[in-house]
Amino acid sequence: MSASDSHDDSEAFVLAAIQRVLDGDVEAFAAVVNACQGLIAADLARRLPAQDVPEVAQDVFLRAFRSLPSYRREAPFRIWILRIARHAAMDFWRRKYRRRDQAFSELDEAGLRRVETSQQEILAERRKDQDVRDAAREWLDAALVRLSPDDRAVITLVELEERSMEDAARRLGCGLSAVKVRAFRARRRLKRILEEIRPGKDG
Repeated sequence: MSASDSHDDSEAFVLAAIQRVLDGDVEAFAAVVNACQGLIAADLARRLPAQDVPEVAQDVFLRAFRSLPSYRREAPFRIWILRIARHAAMDFWRRKYRRRDQAFSELDEAGLRRVETSQQEILAERRKDQDVRDAAREWLDAALVRLSPDDRAVITLVELEERSMEDAARRLGCGLSAVKVRAFRARRRLKRILEEIRPGKDG
């Protein structure tokens, strides 16, 4: 079995456990912890004193458990939970030096490197996430201008502003059944346009 196959199998196992948790089987989260604890421990070991890794790792999994409903599977779970680990490591340093009323300038060289590494990675992630959001918005805007005014209006209300169908119907001056049909057709047209202008698509 290749490393890629192993990663795929592990990801599928973790995603299945997550679904069980979301379905109400909270004990299934133990499978997530078992699958990821080595990854998290190794990541935190680069950022924290060794004696503090177990405690912060517990915090990481607690944060992950609480945030599971927000995991949209837009990236592999290991990437998602590593982001949580990085933020937990930065919070550790903030708490540590706030409690002791010490400035970062009083850290030893190794501590400074850990803090700097965590800060740089978090900032890089934020920039990358913003770039992705900006590109997605530009893609969506380019598709919206190709819709008819009626389709654009219903997509804006129902999808972008997340208004209820009832509210959208009132604002558009039509019946509830009519706005549902309009929204269905507008989504279908928008999807087709997004596929046609997808970034990186050949031709």
